[in-house]
Amino acid sequence: MKRHTGIVTAGVMAAMLASACLAGCGVTEEQREAAEKYQKEADTYVAGNNYTKAQEAMGKALEQMPKDEGLLAAAEELDKEAEKRKGITEVLEAAMEAIEADDAAALEELQESSKGQELAKMAQSSGSYIYLPEGGASGVGIGFYTFDDCDCDQWYYGDYKEGKREGEGVWYYASSHTEDGSLYKEVYNGQWSEDAPNGKGHQLVALGDTIDTDQDFKVKNGLFYGTYKIKDKLEDGTKVSGKYKLKKGKYVTISDKELEENNFVVPEEPHLAIAFLYDKEGEVRSCTMVYAKDATKGVKHFY
Repeated sequence: MKRHTGIVTAGVMAAMLASACLAGCGVTEEQREAAEKYQKEADTYVAGNNYTKAQEAMGKALEQMPKDEGLLAAAEELDKEAEKRKGITEVLEAAMEAIEADDAAALEELQESSKGQELAKMAQSSGSYIYLPEGGASGVGIGFYTFDDCDCDQWYYGDYKEGKREGEGVWYYASSHTEDGSLYKEVYNGQWSEDAPNGKGHQLVALGDTIDTDQDFKVKNGLFYGTYKIKDKLEDGTKVSGKYKLKKGKYVTISDKELEENNFVVPEEPHLAIAFLYDKEGEVRSCTMVYAKDATKGVKHFY
């Protein structure tokens, strides 16, 4: 992922403004030098995502060369970008509030808004758009991430260090583009290092009012590890429990012999594991077959 710093990059803006100042005529050398100084300041502010200050510096440059066509065009372009940036900032700040409140519906509404769609377009060129309200590349901020191989725009809200997710953070995905229109929500809240989930965290997966996963995990480079308990209820109301083990995000494979000994037919399809559910007497009541296509258990797709 690259840190996206603006619609018009600092390098492009610098070239635009420099050519504008050099094109002036009928001005003194002092005015030209002053205009160049202010346009460089504007460029620096653009690089730091501070468009308000950039516009102020551009205004001072125009005071020195008010009739320069190139400078006027650059100032107009800067104003357009500043207006876009203002809208995007509003979306990002609203997204932080939605994630803090665990309001998936509000987050989905932001994503579907025109400003949300504009943010998605901006992020597509780099794969991410990171916003830290205090400026710089470290601190608490929010990131919007897109992926070439997945139509699944995702959010991270939490600690950053030099533009990488480091510390405590929340990864959040919300979508109403489901078969029945129910709101799907997937959240990982925990420790991050090296721009990936590492350490301890909690995952919640829900579709509408149905909770699929609500559990603590150990995570290494985005994949779950360790032995975990199963608590569930069968269709007849019977409460069942059991354990399963994850290694590198995959269920530990149960052998065909074990399947046969437990009166399960060995499937013809490629099978990686079966998670057994037991009743209070310790008898197997049901099982969940995990096939290759959905065997990975973790947050590997977060980055």
